[in-house]
Amino acid sequence: MSYVLTVIGVGSHGGCDDAVGLHLVTLLAESQSAGCGSGVDCVLWESADALTLVHDLLELANPVLLVDCADMGLAGGEWRAFVPGEGQLRLARDAVSTHGLGIAEALELARGLGFSHALRVFGVQPFDLTPRIGLTAEMGACLPVLFGALAEEVKRLLPDPSICVPVDKPFDRPVLGLGIETKSALALGRGDTIHLYGSFGDLGEPMRRVQMERAVDALLNGEDPPGVIVVDRHPDMFPGVLGRRLARERGLQLLEVQHHQAHAAACMAEHGLEHALALTFDGMGYGGDGTLWGAELLEVGRSGWLRLATFAPVPLPGGDAAVRHPLRQLFSRLLDARVEINAAWQERLGITPLESMVWSRQCRTGLQAPLTHAAGRLFDAFAAWLDLAPACIAFEGEPAIRLQAVAESWQGEPLPAPLPFVGRMADGIWIIDWSGLFAMLPPEPPCVSDRPAWAYAFHLAVAAAMVEMAVSGADRCGVRDVVLSGGVFFNGLLRTLLVERLEQAGLRVWVHRRIPTGDGGIAVGQVWLAGKVE
Repeated sequence: MSYVLTVIGVGSHGGCDDAVGLHLVTLLAESQSAGCGSGVDCVLWESADALTLVHDLLELANPVLLVDCADMGLAGGEWRAFVPGEGQLRLARDAVSTHGLGIAEALELARGLGFSHALRVFGVQPFDLTPRIGLTAEMGACLPVLFGALAEEVKRLLPDPSICVPVDKPFDRPVLGLGIETKSALALGRGDTIHLYGSFGDLGEPMRRVQMERAVDALLNGEDPPGVIVVDRHPDMFPGVLGRRLARERGLQLLEVQHHQAHAAACMAEHGLEHALALTFDGMGYGGDGTLWGAELLEVGRSGWLRLATFAPVPLPGGDAAVRHPLRQLFSRLLDARVEINAAWQERLGITPLESMVWSRQCRTGLQAPLTHAAGRLFDAFAAWLDLAPACIAFEGEPAIRLQAVAESWQGEPLPAPLPFVGRMADGIWIIDWSGLFAMLPPEPPCVSDRPAWAYAFHLAVAAAMVEMAVSGADRCGVRDVVLSGGVFFNGLLRTLLVERLEQAGLRVWVHRRIPTGDGGIAVGQVWLAGKVE
């Protein structure tokens, strides 16, 4: 086996939650042996001291991800992934391990002795470090979410090989798709093939922008360079800004493609479909109509595309701040449902009457409160009500991952009544309205033992809403093929529930197999659509 990343679990089984790194890397190793990925070497360093770390680091030939218990001033069970020295840690001299492993000093010494590989830390905030064997019950309950986050971090750090997608009609000239800012990847259409190249990750980090620019320059300056650049319609995201500048400077043709149309096209390209319905569900994407989309049913064909259905929009008070703080999204949903934000709700949301007044005014006036249709934001708000979302998220999609993990722990206990939503036609688009759901919710969430049933019921409701959208679209346009694309479909439980019900409704369902279902596959859709332009 040729390894490209070493994941090291650090800790001690004799200090309660100090063993969480050992548990997580053991789970990762088991998933590797079960065929859930390759290229990762999983190693356990139990009760390691600084000198042992230095010695063993010097023996490694790959980039390293250290997984350990860390005091970062967060709530127990929270996690962060970071480069040592970024200021995430509260212990003296950046000691990452709570049993005294001085990671900053050890890494500095290892660097001086010749260790030159990239190193990141996946730190988990402990609940308890009492000298006792076994994780706390609270940390044990967090393991599914933590393992999902660790698996995503590992996947992000692994280099993606080029994925090749054949096309029926060869490209007249090479086409370069620049993707989107999050989970950025490039796609190049040349001849009868689209090549998807490895992810650059989140382009919010300056170094990743530099890496992407270098890769784009190499393609533009190579043999048979692209004559067309395709970007997302968002006016401010880095790939679009870069693409527009390069097209202007080099005299290249520039095409702009709507975010969710590109999602749909990526799955259609993978399966060779020319005409299909597309359920494109994600955290949000620029809609081009002044709102943020993310729960869309589109009809996509040779002659263009049409929006057939979506979720009713709600405001995001504070914009990106609402994404980082899911309780703001719950507030907006309650306000949209005409729920009085009384003292009980203010206490539940942790806000003052003044904050409630300011947020209400933001939502009603649209001041720093863009409208979003996105399904990801619906997951955030419901997870916040169930008390499953952190006050401040560590990464996009964290509340949804927590909600899914709790739903998957459901053991068949009685479910609440079906969670309500209402469908209605407005301006030729079928709208799914969730205000009735939030109108019925009390300030206090269900007890912990009842939360799996509520989380599972929520997944059932979202799947039912998606089926209603798809069936209404199929009845209107006569198309029976439905592709599923967007980050929401990383949720295996929701995907399984949905596919089963769509097939029962007589629809043919297509899901991503090789191309990423999230933003990492958007560049393929951009290039595929550009190939349809005369």
